[in-house]
Parts: sequence; C-alpha cells; structure tokens
Amino acid sequence: MKSWDVVIAGAGLAGLSMAVELAAPEFSHLRILIVEPRTEYVRDRTWSFWALPDALPERWRQLAQTQWRQWRVSYAERSVESSGEVAYASIRADTFYNDALKIIANASHIEWRRGAGVAEVKEHTEGVELLTTQGERHVAKLLLDSRPPAAAQASEWVQHFSGWEITSRSPCFDAACLDLMAFEPSEQGLHFIYCLPYSATQALVESTWISRADVSVDGDAELRDALATRWHCHDFEISFREQGALPLWPSFLPELKQVVRIGRAGGTLRASTGYAFCATLHHATSLARSLSIQINQHGHLQGWQAPEWRTGSLDRWMDTVLFRVLERDWKAAPHLFVDLFERVPSAPLTRFLHGQSRWQDRWAVMRALPASPFIRAALRWDGA
Repeated sequence: MKSWDVVIAGAGLAGLSMAVELAAPEFSHLRILIVEPRTEYVRDRTWSFWALPDALPERWRQLAQTQWRQWRVSYAERSVESSGEVAYASIRADTFYNDALKIIANASHIEWRRGAGVAEVKEHTEGVELLTTQGERHVAKLLLDSRPPAAAQASEWVQHFSGWEITSRSPCFDAACLDLMAFEPSEQGLHFIYCLPYSATQALVESTWISRADVSVDGDAELRDALATRWHCHDFEISFREQGALPLWPSFLPELKQVVRIGRAGGTLRASTGYAFCATLHHATSLARSLSIQINQHGHLQGWQAPEWRTGSLDRWMDTVLFRVLERDWKAAPHLFVDLFERVPSAPLTRFLHGQSRWQDRWAVMRALPASPFIRAALRWDGA
C-alpha cells in the first residue's frame, strides 16, 4: 500500500485543473498521485462561456480560440439578436488538455496511474484508502474526487447534447453571429439547436435537450434536419463528433472526511444554464489557495476544511422554480427564453447566465418573466 499526501481521482477538466494548481512550486514538498482511466487525451468536447473580465483564472485566459459578440435566440417566427461588450467564447478540449499536461509534466512531485479508475474509497486511520481498478491500494491524507455523479435515474433532469463540427462545400453560416438557442417545438422537454459558426463554411452544431433522463432523442437525425432547414446545408463533411448526458441535479456521493468533491461532483454545474467550465477552473483555484494558506499556517494538511462552493440556496431556488414552470407547458417554454433575451439588457443577462449575478441582475431576470406561473411554482417549493 502506497502513501500520498494528495490523490486526484479522475483527470478530466476538474482533475487536470486541480493538478495544474498543485504543480506550483509551493506544493513541491507534497507527494501527489493522479488516477485516471484514460491512457491518452484527444479532443472529446468543446467548452463555451461568457468572456466576462474575471470569467477565467488568469493562467487560462489565452486559450479561448474563437469569440463572438453577436448571438441569436429564436423560436418559430420570433428572433432576438443581441450584442454587447461581453463576448461569447469557446475552447477546444484538446487545447486545454495539452496545455495542462505540459504544466503537470514539469512537476516532479506529481505521479500518474493511467488506465486505472477508482474502484473503492473508504476511510483510513491516515486519511482515505482507495483501491484502483488495477488492484493497487493507496492511502492519501486528502482525496480530491472528480468522479462524476451516478448516472441519472429515469425521472431525473438531464441535459442531452449531440454535436458535429462540419465543413460545408458552400457558404451556409453567418460567422459574425452564433445561434445560442434555436428552439424546436416539443412536448417532452426543452429542445434547441446551438451553432458556433467559425466561418461561412465551418461550424459546430449541437442538438440539445433539457428533459427527464428517459426521454429518447436522436441527435444525428435532429442535426441533419436542422442543417437542412435552418442553414440549407446539405453537402458537408463531419470532422468531429461529441455527445453526452449531464445530470442537472446530480446525486452527490456520500461525504467522507478528507474527501473533497471537485468538478460536477462538487456542484460546479448550474442546472438552469448547463455551464460549468469557468466554475470548475475557479473552484480549483479556490481550493489551491485555501490549501496554500493551510500549509503555510500549520505545515500539514490535517484539519483542512475546503471552502464551500456549491450553488447558493437562492440560485438553487430560482432553478427549481424555473424547471417547475417549464414542465407545466413545454410548448410555451421557448417563448419564455425569447422574452428573456428580448427584455433583459445583455450585460445583466450574461452575468446571470455565467453565474456572476448581482441582485440587480436577478431582479431584471425575474421582472422579464410572467409573474403568475412563477409565483405558483415558487409557492410549491420544497427546498429541493
């Protein structure tokens, strides 16, 4: 059984960003292990965010590859275009992975176990004991656990997405304006098409559903139909595919002493927006800063309490109320979002969507929505 100061379980976005923070010289006296099932890193997704001044920790700000200052939300005959000082930005996962891996490779105090998952975690007299899928046992004073929450049950809310990055043989897209949400009619959930146009002939197009987990979707058929009907794009090549299903209210793993959940397992995904990228990076920065203070003051990790991160009670309440309203009438739900973008100025709206809301921003959003259905839904709130 091998002993470590810190073990990072899982090295996706959350695990890698945490490892990058701990690669700093001030942590070089710690013995750190990363346990990661994959053996190589390839592009598997694209992350997007609102490029507010402090959207990303400083070390990651150079990674944004494409930005747009115009975006569109539409449904049926209604369409709202917005523009403002805040750009919408995207980052390819492989760009982030490559940058993070270079930083970690230069930190001699960090070791890897690739091709191995975490099979079991339990408390130990020295902290936490974990068993890997390769049969190794490790003891850590601190486990930073990014393993995703359990798969959603049929009745739980998820965000399904299927995306293609395509190159068309003829111009189809307006590269200056992204389609943030082009809604499709549905009685089973909120369905919209999302399009990041890189040029007149290249774009990432996604079909996204917010629904119960048991709703059946056909992403490929939805994407072909959207490309043909919305952009008259028929002749194209697919260079990249991505898909996933993110539980919006995940069932968190049982709490154990000396185990800190990071990433979606730690509550960085905002249910009402589906955004988690920036929050995950900031969470890693916050944890590293707190660990640094602990070590400088006490010289060890014992007794460290991780700073609280999960979405605050007010935002969880607002998300709960929103989903109750949406579920009452899915056919009317797209109009609520078009109204929101039509009635709320871009600055407070982008702060709200990004997760940096001020009370004035929340108030602007609430004023833009019809009072009656939201009041009824709010009175039913049970604290979930």
